[in-house]
Amino acid sequence: MITIDQERQHCSIVVDDGNRKTSKITETKSPSFLIIMPSKFLTLKFLYQSPIGALLTKDHHSTNGKDNCEIRKAKNDPNLKNDEILAKYVLSIPKAIRMNGLLLQGYLAYPKVLRRIENFEIRTDDIWLCTYPKSGTTWTEEILSLIFANGDIDAVSKKIIAERVLHLEIGKPFGHLKWLRSTPSPRLLATHLNVENIPGQLRQGKAKIIYVVRNPKDNAVSYYHHHRISTFLGNYSGSWDEFVDLFAKGYLVYGPWLDHVRGFWELKQRIPDSVLFVSYEELKVDLKRMIGIICDFVGHPLTENQIDRITSHCSFEKMRNNKMVNREELPVADLFDMSKSKFMRKGIIGDWRNHFTAEQSKRFDEIFQPELVKMGLPIVYDHDTAEEIMSKHGRIIRTNE
Repeated sequence: MITIDQERQHCSIVVDDGNRKTSKITETKSPSFLIIMPSKFLTLKFLYQSPIGALLTKDHHSTNGKDNCEIRKAKNDPNLKNDEILAKYVLSIPKAIRMNGLLLQGYLAYPKVLRRIENFEIRTDDIWLCTYPKSGTTWTEEILSLIFANGDIDAVSKKIIAERVLHLEIGKPFGHLKWLRSTPSPRLLATHLNVENIPGQLRQGKAKIIYVVRNPKDNAVSYYHHHRISTFLGNYSGSWDEFVDLFAKGYLVYGPWLDHVRGFWELKQRIPDSVLFVSYEELKVDLKRMIGIICDFVGHPLTENQIDRITSHCSFEKMRNNKMVNREELPVADLFDMSKSKFMRKGIIGDWRNHFTAEQSKRFDEIFQPELVKMGLPIVYDHDTAEEIMSKHGRIIRTNE
């Protein structure tokens, strides 16, 4: 229930999630009205085009010297004047912001939360999933959730994935950090933020990090379709050719793919016991083996039967039809327009061949491959190669493992 009273200049917000009610009183100058709406029927339009929007987007900038986070509206970036491609993209994203220069969506990313991320308290038994968007995040979230449920499918069957693996920078309109802090251990948490913007204690190796990387060509294809269906990304209407250019130049939300991957790869070299690198291609070729490796890394061993159950449950077809993970059930109703594409679309290695021209493929090779070789990070682009390497060596990403 949301009550906004102009005379008293306060906003009382009560969110009913079916189990408990939480409330918050905030000053406002909004006109009087009363709205009763269960949280699962909230919409972005309601949140951001009502007086509540001013509360969500307000930047509570610290003046006590403890807040070194720079947050600004992306539309005010002076670089937009000199780069038409960048300007067109940034201005298509509703309320886009930059956090220490990193481009982020505006919806559900709150300045008040972002400013507190650097000093967010990490627990030693936290498990963090860090990924560039569309690298296999949801897939790995489901795997982790089931590992800590000991392979009990029924235990997770009625709770959406967003409530089992909690996202750091994107979340509840009110009380998001409090929700994260109150979650019992061991917490499963996820973020798309680059290394520079994750919590400081996490960069120091206080908790375990699983980083999932996907080859940049398939990643670009998946991110393209994700942009098209995502209301919070402006339902991208540009061409595929334009999007390839945006990806290659590192202009997209969450920044350059290469910088993101490199940052976590270098973190792994510095604190190898705290970071596990997993590739999407490894998960696709030998899911059972990779589940076992993840179990070992997080210190939660399972029996072979339990791993078999998770492997079967996490096949792409079952995931695609699972409403608890495929974003058909959401606490905010209009996050995605799935009339254009499903959230979980194909789940294959090599779909890039159906989108990239020969020239675009060559451009990606020239941009990314020399840097990946320099890093010592092996990346594969087709299923047969991935299968051959996995069969011969057990892993694709073997360096320093």
